[in-house]
Amino acid sequence: MNIRTLLLAILGPGLFVSVFPQSRLDSTLSLFDCIRTAQESGPLGNIARRSYESRQFGYESFMATLYPQLSMQGDVPGYYHSINSITLPDGSTVFAPQSQATSAASISLSQAIPFTGGQFSVSSGINRIDLLDTKSQYYRSNPLNVSFRQPIFQMNTLRWNLDEQHLRYQMSTRELAEAMEDCAVDVTNKYFDYLLASMTYDNAALNLANNDTLYRISKGRFGVGKISENDLLQSELACLNAQTELENARIALDNVRRTLCAVLNFPADRPVAVREPEATILGSVDSKEALANARSYRSDVLNFELQKLNAERGVAQARSTNGFTATLSANLGYNQRATQLEDSYRDLLDQRQFSLEFSMPIFLWGAKSAAIDAAIAEEQRASTSVDQQRLAFEQEVLYQVARLNLLRTQVAVTARADSVAQRRFDVAKDRYMIGKIDIPNLFLAQSEKDSARRSRIQTLWNYWSTYFRVRRLTLFDYEARRPLVVQP
Repeated sequence: MNIRTLLLAILGPGLFVSVFPQSRLDSTLSLFDCIRTAQESGPLGNIARRSYESRQFGYESFMATLYPQLSMQGDVPGYYHSINSITLPDGSTVFAPQSQATSAASISLSQAIPFTGGQFSVSSGINRIDLLDTKSQYYRSNPLNVSFRQPIFQMNTLRWNLDEQHLRYQMSTRELAEAMEDCAVDVTNKYFDYLLASMTYDNAALNLANNDTLYRISKGRFGVGKISENDLLQSELACLNAQTELENARIALDNVRRTLCAVLNFPADRPVAVREPEATILGSVDSKEALANARSYRSDVLNFELQKLNAERGVAQARSTNGFTATLSANLGYNQRATQLEDSYRDLLDQRQFSLEFSMPIFLWGAKSAAIDAAIAEEQRASTSVDQQRLAFEQEVLYQVARLNLLRTQVAVTARADSVAQRRFDVAKDRYMIGKIDIPNLFLAQSEKDSARRSRIQTLWNYWSTYFRVRRLTLFDYEARRPLVVQP
């Protein structure tokens, strides 16, 4: 499957622009801008695509072995010189030097039979021997040779491999979609980390300006005796702390900016500006629908089947290895020998061969039954393990969906709390200006304002990271109402 087509289906036109050229972004990046860029040209997106391509090429390589295989073999030339024992016509044996050269070439067409595990082949070849002592040569031709080999009462390894490769091929497409959603979750965390650091820096700068203004006002009031020295010192201390917080916020902001640039494959010194995403994007997500989507599209479901398949394969292997086995071989063709090449293809003679080899253990001291029992026990263990993995997988889906639905309401609550806290601080600041409240109450309102703003951004962070986790767990886009994976 073409990877561009596949990514279009997985990411959708809203996220996917082009795998190869980096898209041009506005100076202020949205969350989806960052996700798109990371999936297109970031390291996580590139790793996901390379892993997918590796699995796809591996599957294509395996499937190619199921088609007819044409090959050519040869030995040109083979030289031999030695003293050997020679049996004479009268039955006596003498040692005599031999010096000869051999040449051989053949071409064959073979076809594996997946449903039986056998192999069918057709070949043609020619052999030549040169006796260097007598300066004579002999030819042996095999113009046509048809052979068939079929294991009997043995495990069909090719069929098991075929079933396994089909499952892995289906998993590869789902794993690509999951890797892209993992990338989205990772980018979301780094995006909000930077957004929160930006907000902290801006807030620290604003607090420093406010505290500087308040300190100058406090000095004036202290000079006319309207406030105590303790209030003045508290205002000065707040101003000094604001300076420290601003510097710390600047360092933290630069650090998370570099981290975000790394995941987006931007230069480390590139300035980055992000904007706050929408509060929410979905209504309530139905848990039953999410669970059904997860069962239909997740790679884990196919992995469960693969684990059971491998366990069943172990049982089949144990039964076939320690029992009666046989191999049927048949060969039919023509051959001839001559001293001239053209004569070796005249008056061809039949060539036939048939054999049935078998192996039957008689007494193995219980090895057969023990091996089978061990394989069956492993199969039962794998089945129990799969059931537990399936239960944990379903519980995770239900938990994240419930969390997403809860966060949807919490986003609205924290947004309202942020608005209220900001209004309370503005009122407190105005009241302090006219001397209606003291400095501790003003700083308390400022602290609550900062905490409410941070809580709102953190709740937004939790909502969006959970949103992409639900997409990753179910491989379903609940906004576009379509699966994130294309069935191969």
